Amino acid sequence: MEILRQKFYLTFIYENRWQFFLDGLLMTLLLTFASFLGGTILGAILCGLRMIPKKGVQKAVKWFVNLLIQLPTLVLLMVFVYLVFSNTSLSVVLTVIFGLMLKCGAYLSEIFYTAVKGVNEGQAEAARSLGMTKLQAFLYITFPQSLQSAIPLYKNQFIISLQETSLVGTLAVQDITKASNIVTSRTLDAFFGLILISVVYLVIGFVCSKLLGLLSIRKHLGGEDNA
Repeated sequence: MEILRQKFYLTFIYENRWQFFLDGLLMTLLLTFASFLGGTILGAILCGLRMIPKKGVQKAVKWFVNLLIQLPTLVLLMVFVYLVFSNTSLSVVLTVIFGLMLKCGAYLSEIFYTAVKGVNEGQAEAARSLGMTKLQAFLYITFPQSLQSAIPLYKNQFIISLQETSLVGTLAVQDITKASNIVTSRTLDAFFGLILISVVYLVIGFVCSKLLGLLSIRKHLGGEDNA
């Protein structure tokens, strides 16, 4: 028991090392939510562009999305940090957020597109025959149904975005994983650091998945609760 107390003290108390973890946690939250929110907006835009009945636009968007998906996340971030934005005044943190946003947006665009295409087009056509505009048919017929099928994958993508922030430590960005590595290099003991960051990732993922799951409750869309 005394050994555990000593390890805890050296990991969190000595030299105020808890500050490393707190700063790292705040950075992890910033990277996750900024990139996921930006990725959601980008994914919706890319999905909308793929719906435009122009083959040139569709092919260009599909090529762009495939390029982002095929590149490993760390490689993509390194390209932006060390090549694309290396001679600009853009900070490494903003560069990393931009890279993570593009990666997230590419995946979400595929999720959104597949969900929209999975809705029977006949329903939208029937709604338009009753006097609805294209926008109204999409908002009241296509969107609610595509949302239901997209939410599970949307939640999974949030978890992936959260996990991918653990890569940024290699780019001199101090997230919570990097903070744990820094403290471990000083204490030569990873026990409490690894336990803490494991719990943090699990808690953030669980809470946010539950919150995002509220979107899949039909009563919020004017229907019955399917939970």
